[in-house]
Amino acid sequence: MRKSDFSRMFNPRGIAIVGASTEPTRPGAQTLFALKRLGYRGGIFPVNPRYPEIQETKCFASVDDISEACDVAVIALPAAQVAPVIEQCGRKGIGFAVVLGGGFREDGPQGVLLERNLLETARAGGVRIIGPNCLGFVNVQNRAYAGFGSITRPPDLKPGPVSAVIQSGGFGNSLIVQAALAGVGFQNLVASGNETDIKATELIRAFVDDPQTRIILAYLEGVSDGRAFMSAARYALAAGKPLVVLKAGNTEQGLLAAASHTACMTCSYDIYRAAFKQCGVIEAHDIEDTVDYLQCLATGRPGRGRSVAVMGGSGGASVNFSDAADHCDLALTPFGHATLAVLKDNLPSMGSTQNPIDYTANFVTEANTARLVKAMDAVLADPAIDQLGVLAATASGASFRIIAQSVAQALKKSDKPVMIFSSSQREMSIEALEILAAENVPVLRSPRRVAAAMGVLADYAASLQQRERLIAEYPVSERTLPKLPLGAVTMDEHAAKQLLSGFGVSVTHDTLLPVGIAAASLPRGMAFPVAVKIVSKDIAHKTDIGAVRLNIADDAQLAGAVTEVIANARKAAPGAQLSGVLVSEMVSDGMETIIGVVNDPLFGPVVAFGLGGIFAEVLHDTTYRIAPFGIDTAREMISELRAAALFSGVRGQPQRDIDALAKTLSTVSELAWLMRDRIAEMDINPVLVRPAGQGAIAADALIVLK
Repeated sequence: MRKSDFSRMFNPRGIAIVGASTEPTRPGAQTLFALKRLGYRGGIFPVNPRYPEIQETKCFASVDDISEACDVAVIALPAAQVAPVIEQCGRKGIGFAVVLGGGFREDGPQGVLLERNLLETARAGGVRIIGPNCLGFVNVQNRAYAGFGSITRPPDLKPGPVSAVIQSGGFGNSLIVQAALAGVGFQNLVASGNETDIKATELIRAFVDDPQTRIILAYLEGVSDGRAFMSAARYALAAGKPLVVLKAGNTEQGLLAAASHTACMTCSYDIYRAAFKQCGVIEAHDIEDTVDYLQCLATGRPGRGRSVAVMGGSGGASVNFSDAADHCDLALTPFGHATLAVLKDNLPSMGSTQNPIDYTANFVTEANTARLVKAMDAVLADPAIDQLGVLAATASGASFRIIAQSVAQALKKSDKPVMIFSSSQREMSIEALEILAAENVPVLRSPRRVAAAMGVLADYAASLQQRERLIAEYPVSERTLPKLPLGAVTMDEHAAKQLLSGFGVSVTHDTLLPVGIAAASLPRGMAFPVAVKIVSKDIAHKTDIGAVRLNIADDAQLAGAVTEVIANARKAAPGAQLSGVLVSEMVSDGMETIIGVVNDPLFGPVVAFGLGGIFAEVLHDTTYRIAPFGIDTAREMISELRAAALFSGVRGQPQRDIDALAKTLSTVSELAWLMRDRIAEMDINPVLVRPAGQGAIAADALIVLK
């Protein structure tokens, strides 16, 4: 990926509109009209040989005829005519081109060729491309509207701290419009289209470098390079600029829709979620959540933690919030003695001074304003409280105005986040909403949304506290891998476990018996009971065909088990190559887990972890991380399982060796990364987690090489 200084794109000295038109419905006309209507102060250069001027602006026959400083060309032409214009831009030193039209790779083989030629022409001329098949971009501050369609129409965006990249013009701009209507201000907006050249990940980096941008928004249907996305996300985290991502294309039907819509690559949503967690990304799930998070982040009041307080005159709203707080892992922390004393002195006795506070609906009057402010001051001053939610519910008119004024006064003495729940109609609350807008106080439409926003602020605060770990490159060892078989092959259990053992993963004590040699007695160094398993790279599921026997208690059972598993394997898979029979120690005190690796085409090696045995199929309780990663990340994986409490010991079961399990996860992630050019998948199943201090042992393994 080529690096660019995007300052000339977002702050262009001049903009050429190639394909400018007098017809209002044409893209070239919309770009020109927007630039003039919104007061862009740079040079405006319509290009169309058919007209001497358009909209009282001189028109040029070609880009070659433009003699003044120009940094961006907006191209509104059919696909086949775009590459020659890009060539002209290169000659004139125009560094950026916005290709609005479609007809490229989304249109089939001929479009693929046109897009490839477009990119080659741009690279030869030193031109960077936004699009094609896009709405263009906007710099709100300097009114550079280099696009068409919905982004050039009202509501006009107001300047602010958010820069956004959207991979869908129509839906993505719906998100932008909703945010703008909620009062969110923008710096840059880019609808990236096909991302033939400039990708969303590069734009995220450019937004981080922009001093006017404090918050970054991305609507993504997919990325073409998962590791590049993670690098950009970590770059944002290192700079303390929250990256909010609304990811679409997360289900099987969603993936198909995304592929047909933008022709961009997608992969498993679980893997994206893992990447988000590892890089401090704030994930939103719909337009409403996204807008809420942007409002709360834009206040500049950073979240500190998960201890929250709420107060209001509706007991039902408090109950609704409390339910949502549990889901968001928020704590309604008890107030300190000093706080309680102030609350008891100022709030009505018929309400509640405990957290959540119920000050009763009739309390909010002009006469009680000073008492309400004192109560808010006390809560915000309480060192145990990190955030405050004021549940105004249906309060409107004078009542809502009093609440808004009280919040505004309390904010002057505290930098803690405060947000409002209000379901009041706007026309009944204009004065209150204006007060809150002036103080940059988010107004959200349900108690659940208040709790969700608080959870996000707390999550991001935690990411900032851990940012050194999250942004650090995991120090992979320099040891070399053993020689691997050539070609796309499957390593059988014995070979796979030897590889794992050589890399530091604990495996069971095994002995391989060649086929045809009778097992007269237990191999040296082993003790009954043992397990007997067929070894074959061609048989992945040995238990299903009767090729595994457990709890073998003596020599007679051993001989019979060896004969039996060979016979069953030959019967079920007559063409399979049998490498032998594995005699393995039995680990009777281990809890079954599974560690797997997939080599994702976008993110590379990804480690999956979950419970084993019957739980794997019944609970579907699995967590993921992008390899490689350290012990702390491995511990996060373990704690994320819904059944994580089992590792701490329940119903008389011993506490499990979480330290050993975390080390095993981290070691496997390092091995997977070092094998990234060869590994297709790895299945270590089961990994037996023994009681605390006794380790975690891989009892079976399969490695598929590509």
